[in-house]
Amino acid sequence: MCNFHLLLILAIALGDFAWATPSLRSASEPEKILNNLAQLRQSSFLDWIQSILGPEVPAEWSSPAKRECAECSCGNINTRHRIVGGQETEVHEYPWMIMLMWFGNFYCGASLVNDQYALTAAHCVNGFYHRLITVRLLEHNRQDSHVKIVDRRVSRVLIHPKYSTRNFDSDIALIRFNEPVRLGIDMHPVCLPTPSESYAGQTAVVTGWGALSEGGPVSDTLQEVEVPILSQEECRNSNYGESKITDNMICAGYVEQGGKDSCQGDSGGPMHVLGSGDAYQLAGIVSWGEGCAKPNAPGVYTRVGSFNDWIAENTKDACSCAQPEAPGEPVSPMNTTEQGDQENTTADGATEADPVVVEANKLI
Repeated sequence: MCNFHLLLILAIALGDFAWATPSLRSASEPEKILNNLAQLRQSSFLDWIQSILGPEVPAEWSSPAKRECAECSCGNINTRHRIVGGQETEVHEYPWMIMLMWFGNFYCGASLVNDQYALTAAHCVNGFYHRLITVRLLEHNRQDSHVKIVDRRVSRVLIHPKYSTRNFDSDIALIRFNEPVRLGIDMHPVCLPTPSESYAGQTAVVTGWGALSEGGPVSDTLQEVEVPILSQEECRNSNYGESKITDNMICAGYVEQGGKDSCQGDSGGPMHVLGSGDAYQLAGIVSWGEGCAKPNAPGVYTRVGSFNDWIAENTKDACSCAQPEAPGEPVSPMNTTEQGDQENTTADGATEADPVVVEANKLI
């Protein structure tokens, strides 16, 4: 009977959540986005559920085992026939796409960057109890999930220490899975960007399950849209002005006419640019904007290239993939790293975790 009452309370709480899910990307300012996320968290309920979930971190995570990483390449899409001018992607076309879920409900996007970590926007995870977030890979149609979908729980979240809730500067966060994923043809990471590249004038592809129009419902199927990347000067000459656009941001969109943009539900997802070897680089992370596809209000993204060193420093326990320099060239092996137990782990001796990484990866 006690268990029945517990399940009843949980069902009621989740029922309340189902109709309260807000739209994230359509708010005109970071403050409004954060207000919507505050509704999503339902902190009073989390305090209760957290108290019954047990200890925070299993002891084995503090003593990862060394393993050998297999060879792989990043950034290659899984298709030969792109949908020109269309919106829906092919199934698993972007094999690094991740769906963040809160109590099983989609609310943000993310990108796989190695076998153990995903990158997302800091505002998608800041203040959320990490153990109630789940990540889903190899999803395409949310209403008709593919048999190959891979779900992982979240072991910890690392938000960039300079993240600002005032203007969304440094709006980036790392999500560590409770166990690594098996990389292969169907699922592999996106490449990190070239740090010195501005990407201004290039065409970017933004993918996500966001709404097809401002104020509309989020999409059931994964969508893609092509947008031109702006220079910092062009973005600062838009409605946003110079003060709102920092050097850690990158803008993309059609300034004069609007019409194409990321939208609500796309927060945390990737903005890709085609790099060397026909491999896609993660140039940006969907962050904020004024509405969706409005003239003189381009989408604003986190400039990932500003954080390559931070990402590398805090993902040392993962297997990373090499970016091919040109089509047909051999792929360099992934780094040998320290890692916890998983399907392809070879435990040949425990080593102590990097104290700098441990200190940085505090639970939220």
